[in-house]
Amino acid sequence: MQVRIYRGTHQIGGCVTEVKTNTSRIIIDMGEELPSAIRMEHSPLEIDGVTNGKPDCNAVLITHYHGDHVGMFERILPQIPVYMGKVAKQIFAVVQSTLKSKLNKGNPDKVRTFNEYIIGKPLSFGDIKVTPFTIDHSAFDAYMLLIEADSKKILHTGDFRMHGARGGKMPAVFEKYCKDIDVLITEGTMLSRTDEKVVTEHELGAQADKLLRKNKYVFALCSSTNIDTIAELYNAALKTDKPFIICENEFQGEILKIVTQNTTSSFYDFNRRKIYVYGKNLHGLMAEKGFFFLGRTNNVTQKAIANFPNNLFIYSMWNGYLDKRHPAFDEYKNDFINSAIHGGSKMVYLHTSGHAGIDEIKKVCEITNAKTVIPIHSEKPEMLKELGIKSNIVILQDNEILTI
Repeated sequence: MQVRIYRGTHQIGGCVTEVKTNTSRIIIDMGEELPSAIRMEHSPLEIDGVTNGKPDCNAVLITHYHGDHVGMFERILPQIPVYMGKVAKQIFAVVQSTLKSKLNKGNPDKVRTFNEYIIGKPLSFGDIKVTPFTIDHSAFDAYMLLIEADSKKILHTGDFRMHGARGGKMPAVFEKYCKDIDVLITEGTMLSRTDEKVVTEHELGAQADKLLRKNKYVFALCSSTNIDTIAELYNAALKTDKPFIICENEFQGEILKIVTQNTTSSFYDFNRRKIYVYGKNLHGLMAEKGFFFLGRTNNVTQKAIANFPNNLFIYSMWNGYLDKRHPAFDEYKNDFINSAIHGGSKMVYLHTSGHAGIDEIKKVCEITNAKTVIPIHSEKPEMLKELGIKSNIVILQDNEILTI
């Protein structure tokens, strides 16, 4: 059995991994490069039998809906089946529908053709068996994949963490299903962010609760698909009896509806109290009761901020977007935040990473008892060798083949 990382050995995002036997071949993720990628390519990634030429691939398996893992899905040859989580697929279809309606770029029809994982149910692709398990990540319904072939076991973690809403359950999942792994392919995003403080989502929710009690008018900016953080903020709004307001129903409202329809957990049930869609008709209610407003970087949110200037503005996204020294600096987000501050908003940073901290990566290596560990999705994969992990750490280059 062979492992090849086409892209992602020395950069965050843009990940594409191949596992191949003498008779079968699968691809894990078809990610688009992030704007901050150190090794940004100038032309699209081409893979014979996957993106061009005669189809020669049993399946493409997507771990989650973030663009740096699924952004190149349209380039997959139409004859090759694509797999994704059921709820993740629905959310991604909404994202693609929005892109199509607003920018004429998305392809929701292709997304709807994706096959769906069943948690813990093996899939067979020739002589390769793949078992999907849900993993804790900032993307809802994300997966790690246990791959078995040639009497060997590979575990591909996808993006993961253990400090999200479901993070406490993850060690037991690894312990039960993913022991004695021959090759562990693990994300290593935080290997290059050792100074970034990682708090749990529940700690973030507790801090949000305190902020909502102290401030009458509260806005927040976070990813519309970061369901764990949104759920913490929604629950904080319920506890403090503040109306929960979104800036649009067609996108954010649809995503929260999908989550609610596909969960048995009250934590993710967004029907427990009415969610309001912002409009001038709400100004009386907002002025009287205060509010929590889940915003986006758009004109609707800007107008709401202008109407309630003495507010608290929670920034709940990665702070690299606001750092002018960082390649990922987002001028539009930065201008949006500065405009709010100049208008009277008091800004507070309240965010936690969607990625495993160093201790969490080390724990997975130890629980799985992996013989070999390959870090991907990292700008400094060599840092894994500094953690005292007993496994054989292999630092691959893009396109390098490892035979196991």
